Formats: sequence, structure tokens, C-alpha cells
Amino acid sequence: MRPAWTYWIGITGSTTHSLTVSLNPDRVYLVTGGLILTDGEDYARVYIGAVGHVVESDMWGLGIRDIPDDAGCGLVEVLRNAYCVVIKLKTTGGKHRAEGVIYEL
Repeated sequence: MRPAWTYWIGITGSTTHSLTVSLNPDRVYLVTGGLILTDGEDYARVYIGAVGHVVESDMWGLGIRDIPDDAGCGLVEVLRNAYCVVIKLKTTGGKHRAEGVIYEL
């Protein structure tokens, strides 16, 4: 297991910010992340918003997966046959920061 990418997303106020990371569909990845800063009583969450998968050699799909608002504040997921992953940070005010590492397994 080796780190392939590191990322961070920092926002203030009520908004959603996303980050798209390109992946090699021939590899397996472990996507991790969590909130490292929450300033204020407001709500924040980090999650995977979409995953692009190779279905067949000539067919690629993008699966939208906006998780309900009651989901946890962190993420850990193994991705196979994925060509991209969209990581989102959603807040309802305050100042928040999410960080994570995507490992190649």
C-alpha cells in the first residue's frame, strides 16, 4: 500500500465543494478522508459524491452517490475498476476543512 494522492478541501459558509481525482482503472485504491477542522456549531460532512467505473473495455459509467445528510463525517472505501472519484465537502455554515489520502493497494 502506497499513497497515490493527498487532498484537502477547505470552505467557509453554507456550500458544497467537490474535488475530482483521476484513477487508473487497472489498480485498486483505498479512499480515506475526514473532517480535521470544524469551527462553529454548524453541520459539515465529507463523502464520495460519484465514482466512475469501467463496466466493459468500451463502456464507462459514472455513478452518482450523494449520501443522505445523516451519514458520518469520514470516509473509507475500496475502489476497483474506477477511473475517477469525486470527493465532496458539504457545510451549513462555519469554517470546515477535510483532508484525506488515496492509497494504491
